Amino acid sequence: MSDICLYIPLEDYLADWFVNEQGGNRPVRLMRGSIESALLEQFLQTPPQDYVPELGGEGKLAIVIPSFRHKPPERFFYLPPKATDAVVTCIRQRFDICMWQSLHRFSSVFQRQDNLIYAFMEKHNIAMSEKNWNAIAKRYQRKRDYYLMNERRKKTKKNR
Repeated sequence: MSDICLYIPLEDYLADWFVNEQGGNRPVRLMRGSIESALLEQFLQTPPQDYVPELGGEGKLAIVIPSFRHKPPERFFYLPPKATDAVVTCIRQRFDICMWQSLHRFSSVFQRQDNLIYAFMEKHNIAMSEKNWNAIAKRYQRKRDYYLMNERRKKTKKNR
C-alpha cells in the first residue's frame, strides 16, 4: 500500500529545514515522538463527507501520515484547518529556536550576519538562494530586535 500524505503550506526555507530535521527524505516521515507527530495523533480525523483529498502543489510539503495505534491513516487522514495551522506554527517556532541558538551566540563577534546565515543554511540543507537568505535574515532580525528590546526593559527596571 502506498503512503497517505498530508500537504502543509511552508515557505521554501522552512520546508528545507524541516525535511533536514526529520531525516532528509521527501515525503517527510516524522520522527517517532516528535511534537509534530503528537499533534497529528491528537488532531487527525476521519474526513467530512464532502472532503476532496489534496494532491500537493507548489509551496506544499508532503508529510506521510504515521500509523497510530487507534488511528490508521486509511481512515484518519483529514487534518482540520486550525490543526494544520498549529503544525505550521510548531515548525516555525522550532525553526526560530534553532536559528536563534545557532546565530545569536556569535552576534557580538560578527558585525555582518551574511556569512553566518549562509553557514546556518548550509548546515541545515536549506537551498542557497537569495530569497531564502532574505527570509531567514528578516526572521533573525525580528527576533534579535525583540530580544534587545526586552534587555533594555530589564535594565530600565533595575535602574528604577
